[in-house]
This record gives sequence, C-alpha cells and structure tokens, in this order.
Amino acid sequence: MADGDIVLRRTIAATPDRIFRAWTDPSELARWMSPVGHADAEVDLRVGGQLLVTMIGEGQRIEHHGEFLVIEPPHRLVFTWQSPHTDGVATRVIVELTANERGTDLTLRHERLSPDAARSHAGGWGAMLDRLADLTQPGREATDGP
Repeated sequence: MADGDIVLRRTIAATPDRIFRAWTDPSELARWMSPVGHADAEVDLRVGGQLLVTMIGEGQRIEHHGEFLVIEPPHRLVFTWQSPHTDGVATRVIVELTANERGTDLTLRHERLSPDAARSHAGGWGAMLDRLADLTQPGREATDGP
C-alpha cells in the first residue's frame, strides 16, 4: 500500500445488495455521501459512466467527479474520484462487499492520494460510512428521513 492510500473496514447490518444500491442510486447517495449535510448526486451506472457528487454542508459546495471502472453487483465497485481535495488528481476508490452472518463486510480502499489528502479523506470516508450504516439498517427504507 502506498503512503497516500487509505483502507477503511466496516461490518454493516444489511445485505450486500442493499449496500450496493446505496452506493449506486443517486437519491440514496445524496443522503449519506457527505460527512455533513447532504449531497447532490448524478450516476451513470455503466463502465465508463460518470459519477458526480456535490457535497453540501457548512456553507460549502464541493464537487467530486468520477468515472466507473468496474461494476460487479453486489460485490465490487471501482471508480475514479477527483475534487479540489485531491489536488485535481484522479484518485481511485475500490469498494468491496462480502456477506457474513451479521450482514456485510465493507472494505473501502482509496488509492493515489497525497499523504495530506489521505489524512483528511480517512476522516471524511469514516463519517460517510457511519452514515451509510445508519441509512441501510434493517427496517429503514430509502424514503425515511436522514
């Protein structure tokens, strides 16, 4: 693993299908894909398709652009990730989902970040994965409030 790579792991009490949908449905992404506030999201879910996430919160709007590189429902998603916080560099995010007796083991690897960007992204991704776990709890529907 390079200096600027981060890896986060979570066990989430939801199926891989449910979590994969939360990563790929724009209305669901909008609810959790920002450390604070909410996001606007556009998803063209195909290899080569574009991903646009605008994080909105604390008086800021931060655009993140990406391109889907691998789509293997419901177990693997790979996309590029570029924003002002990646110094304009197209970094890479790999999401892997594995079913277990408690739900799903999620591993997120974010590669090609500078060491400074890796530190800030680790905290941001950590907060967002906590929000994802809350959103996908059993009994919670996509139309529930935040």
